[in-house]
Amino acid sequence: MNSWNLLWHETVAEWRKAWRQPAFAIPTLVLPLAFYALFGIVLARPGGGNAAYLMATYGVFASLGPALFAFGAGIAHEREVGQLALKQVAPLPVPLYLGAKLLTCMGFTALVIVALYALAAWGGGVVLPRATWLQLALVHLLAAVPMGLLGLVVGLSFGASAAMGVTNLVFLGLAVLGGLWIPVFLFPGWMQALSQAMPSYHLAELALAVSGRDIAGSALGHGAAALGFTLAFAAAVAWAWRRAHR
Repeated sequence: MNSWNLLWHETVAEWRKAWRQPAFAIPTLVLPLAFYALFGIVLARPGGGNAAYLMATYGVFASLGPALFAFGAGIAHEREVGQLALKQVAPLPVPLYLGAKLLTCMGFTALVIVALYALAAWGGGVVLPRATWLQLALVHLLAAVPMGLLGLVVGLSFGASAAMGVTNLVFLGLAVLGGLWIPVFLFPGWMQALSQAMPSYHLAELALAVSGRDIAGSALGHGAAALGFTLAFAAAVAWAWRRAHR
């Protein structure tokens, strides 16, 4: 069986496993939509543009749950019960195992953002050119990559119980300080400074720029920052992997 077939079968298995875990699937799918409906539509000022603004940031928020929890708490649990060790002795290269998890995360993210866009267009009256919708979807899908790498660092560095707590803290920190729930310009100065160190902030600014909103700094600068975080997290994964398998 070639690598593509292995990746396909492993992705299907990961997808089925995720759907059989309601504690993972339901919050992942429902939470971003419920929050957006509340803050982007129900509590939004008529004609204030909140629906379009928050659609861009909540699309990044939609990528956090699948990526962080599947890689963070999920990998830590699989390490603890010996499933990761079993995968290593099976005829499945580690990159394909991790790639299947990433594709599953991106699949969940795609489901959420399609529903989010439909909710924004129908309930929030958001109208964008077709090319802009596609570019925005690409930013939101690719946001799962650095988030997944960060989750993997947590999953390889902590046991199952600790990883769940750490993942929750990282999830909340990225959502709040990244400006995914509340715009960063409404924060006090010290919180705005902290936001600069959050990959979620730069991804959200990039999504806002693509959707035609005014942003702090340039889209190129935020894209470079997001890429820098991705490379840094990839290096941290390599270090954590070597440390976990000494």
